[in-house]
Amino acid sequence: MPIKKDIQEKINEKLKEKVLEETVERKYSSDKFLKIEEKVKKSLENQKTDDALIDLTTWALVLGASDIHYEVYEHDVLVRFRIDWVLVKIFTLTHKFYKAVLERLKYSANLKLNIREVPQDWKYDLMIEKKKLDVRVSTFPTKYWENVVCRLLDSSKSIVNFPDLGFYWTSKRIIEKAITKKDGLILVTWPTGSGKTTTLYTILNRLNTPDKKIITLEDPIEYELPWVTQAEVDEKKWFTFGTWLKAILRQDPDVIMVWEIRDKETLTTATTASLTGHLVLSTLHTKSATETLDRIINMWLKPYILASALDTIIAQRLVRRLCSHCKREKEQTPWERAILNNMKNEIWMKSLNIDSLKLYESVWCDKCNNSWYKWRIWIFEIISLDEDLRDMIREGASAEMVLMKARWKDLMLMKEDWILKAIRWYTTIEEVLRVV
Repeated sequence: MPIKKDIQEKINEKLKEKVLEETVERKYSSDKFLKIEEKVKKSLENQKTDDALIDLTTWALVLGASDIHYEVYEHDVLVRFRIDWVLVKIFTLTHKFYKAVLERLKYSANLKLNIREVPQDWKYDLMIEKKKLDVRVSTFPTKYWENVVCRLLDSSKSIVNFPDLGFYWTSKRIIEKAITKKDGLILVTWPTGSGKTTTLYTILNRLNTPDKKIITLEDPIEYELPWVTQAEVDEKKWFTFGTWLKAILRQDPDVIMVWEIRDKETLTTATTASLTGHLVLSTLHTKSATETLDRIINMWLKPYILASALDTIIAQRLVRRLCSHCKREKEQTPWERAILNNMKNEIWMKSLNIDSLKLYESVWCDKCNNSWYKWRIWIFEIISLDEDLRDMIREGASAEMVLMKARWKDLMLMKEDWILKAIRWYTTIEEVLRVV
């Protein structure tokens, strides 16, 4: 059985390589990039650094960017936007212009202007079209100067309508059932850049009703939620997740959100909270639902406590969504057909007629900056623990055995979710293979 599984994985990897090899490279490009460069440089020439930063930030929001990167090299400074989680070159600055930008950024974020040898970070507020925007500034000393990354915290994009998260059928039913419970631990697992902020804030927004007291413990507070008590840890002052979480329990909350479980102390307190009548949401750095169970067990949490406290695991990724303005039907490539045929047995979709499936692509337009993609969509793998699975955990069953049992119940693997979203025209095969 293990040998067959290893062979299957090797075949999938080979097919994945072939699909990605044949993918046409699509570079973001737009006349908007030239307009941004002209406007910013004109403001800098006139020594209007504030105007330059406002223009740059405004255009970043228009293009859907989450971050602005300033990267210093020997002869110039590269300015890039992270658009739909892909870094896109916008233009370059001279060192002279960048000096003015760097000083203004550090002054605005209340960073020390004379310190260049150590990293610094803080944030500042910016009003754009009567809307408050938080800009988190992080400096990093390099060979030539200081690099800067500005994270744009736009609350309008981090709280979406619950259905827009993209839960399918059983997954949607599992999540809706989990968040209506009075207690239990819900974990969102993710590698960096998987949209956990949006998922957590969207769930909190769904739970935010007048009859509930919600307290969050964050690092840092990224968005202010109305009627939610939000606290920020500061490990330099020994205000850690573990110590603050104990204090939160004395505030009589109904729902607690802990930004991340990093150690045994936080895990133990979070599970205790879920066992004493609180709904607890948190995150772990793992890649799948199975790895999450292994990680918690390796943090020396006793199996009978884990089985009683843990309710739901949400493993997720983010992929780019096809541009709705220019997408069109396409023929399957031989490699795409091969990988779909190879995986349908693995994910228990043997009845799926691969040859009749329609796939889509896009044909470049200004709406998506000639990239084929516009915005993003989530891919999920969700485990909900019922009594059978809890008994297996109490008896010391391995995470793989628990996963196999869950497959006979409501568990939809991430592979199943991404195939369904690819054949329903939300994204492309190559985009999912690039991420997953």
